[in-house]
Amino acid sequence: MVDENLYLFTGTAEIFIQNRISRIISSYDKQQVSVIKYDMEQTSFSRVLEDACTLPFLEDLKIIILRNPTFLTTKGEIANDAKNFIKYLKKPVDTSIIIINATNITPNPANEVYKALKNYAMIIDYSDSEEIEIKGWITRTCASRNIEIKDSAINLFLEYINSDQVRMVNELDKIMNYVGDSGLIDEQVVKLLVTKDLSKEIFNLIKAIIAKDLIKTNKIYQTLALQTKDIGGVIAMISNSFKDLLTTAKLLKAGYSQHDISRLYNVSSSRAYYIVKDAKNFRIEDLENYVIKMADLDFKIKSGKIDKNIGIELILLQLNN
Repeated sequence: MVDENLYLFTGTAEIFIQNRISRIISSYDKQQVSVIKYDMEQTSFSRVLEDACTLPFLEDLKIIILRNPTFLTTKGEIANDAKNFIKYLKKPVDTSIIIINATNITPNPANEVYKALKNYAMIIDYSDSEEIEIKGWITRTCASRNIEIKDSAINLFLEYINSDQVRMVNELDKIMNYVGDSGLIDEQVVKLLVTKDLSKEIFNLIKAIIAKDLIKTNKIYQTLALQTKDIGGVIAMISNSFKDLLTTAKLLKAGYSQHDISRLYNVSSSRAYYIVKDAKNFRIEDLENYVIKMADLDFKIKSGKIDKNIGIELILLQLNN
């Protein structure tokens, strides 16, 4: 039987998950409520259970939010404290609400805790957001402060931000604070305050190179060259991207999980999700080939055998051979 005091959020739409959690918290505004957050990569079930089972002091209710629940990705024998957590899920305390935020984490269907959550918790999934939903969220967020945002500014903002929803929230907040309540956000404001995320275009360039699509390779490169005005920087980004994709692909083949990659790279679970997603698009053999070619290119540039400002187009052609 599903309990109203247990929630599990899954999916990749970080903005909408955070908004829904905020609405749950706000719905208890009339009561005395404390909100406690735990990072489950650093916190034991025992600590969570101790807090959940302790009656609130001078308050009506506790809301306990569990972030980074990578325990949902494991399978096999579980520890005693996890077994105790499952027992708690069957009969939770009325004065504690537990919200498990599993954004960008894919639960293992065989995981015992996940099985219990499917029986007793409200599971709310937010898959990848459609662009129209994101645009609507941006418009509503600005309207909450009586700020007008032009359609052209929204389009440019999304182009600059790419798919990083955490950054989207932070950058939009920065822009709104800049123009102030009742202000106006146009393209010039976006260009002034937001730095364009080039990772998507680098990724598309790499895909074009491996696909031996000369026309697309040249088109994307020319766009990058105009945006950065730094040929050496473009070369470095291409080379580093090939290396990161190769390393990630090898780690995945060796059995490493998204959680492992997050810890190895020291990045958030959200960022690790996209690193893994990108790496799965390529064969290891192709990536190894281009890592070698880019290393050779770097050597030729540094030794003066190739001028980076006039030779990059020819080098990109060679990469497609």
